[in-house]
Order: sequence, then C-alpha cells, then structure tokens
Amino acid sequence: MDKLLIADDDKAMVGLVSTLLEFEGYQTVTEADPSKILTTVHDEQPDLIILDVHVGGQETLDILQELKSDPVLGEIPVMMISGMDLRDQCMALGADDFILKPFRPQELLDNIAPLLKNSRGTA
Repeated sequence: MDKLLIADDDKAMVGLVSTLLEFEGYQTVTEADPSKILTTVHDEQPDLIILDVHVGGQETLDILQELKSDPVLGEIPVMMISGMDLRDQCMALGADDFILKPFRPQELLDNIAPLLKNSRGTA
C-alpha cells in the first residue's frame, strides 16, 4: 500500500483529501506544522508528498528545495498544491507536479498515479 504524506494546514482540505485517498486504497499521513514536515518525511518515508505552497503561514518552497537536494529524500515525488498559480516556480525548484486549487478529486487521483508509477521505476 502506497503511503502519501499530505502537508497542509487546511483541516477541511486535509480531511477531504485523506478520505479520498484512503477510499482509493492509499495510506495517508498528515503534517500541518511546517517546522515538522522534514522530520515527518524522514520518519514516515512516504511514497509521495503532497505539499501545499503555504503551510502554517510559511511558504514551503524552501522545504521543497531541501527535500529535493537530499540524496535519499530527493527520490520521493513531490506534488505541490496552491490556490495561486505558482506552477513554473515550483517546477523550477524540483517539484514533480503542481495542481492549482481548487481541484477536482479525479484530477488529484489522475496526477498521483503516474508519479507513483515513475517513482517505482515501472513507467
């Protein structure tokens, strides 16, 4: 079972996304504290990270850069999400995908599957 980390401080959004993903057979872990995201990634070793650009009033682009520069964690696909169109900026910093909020549940699922497939080297 693939484990997905949802790093977002919007409780309603996290609840909806977690429920959707668990219904689809994924295991979910959540983190709403930006200062704990990297520790949670280290501890949980998720197969995919869904990272909001703003968590707890802090921009997380530096966390994205830190994740992608780590020799081990850098292999974990990171999907950035935001209510602002920051696709180009996120992709330039190493994000594997970007989804603009609000998104349809099927759009999220459609974007997750290839990221997981690619991370397993089966694409």
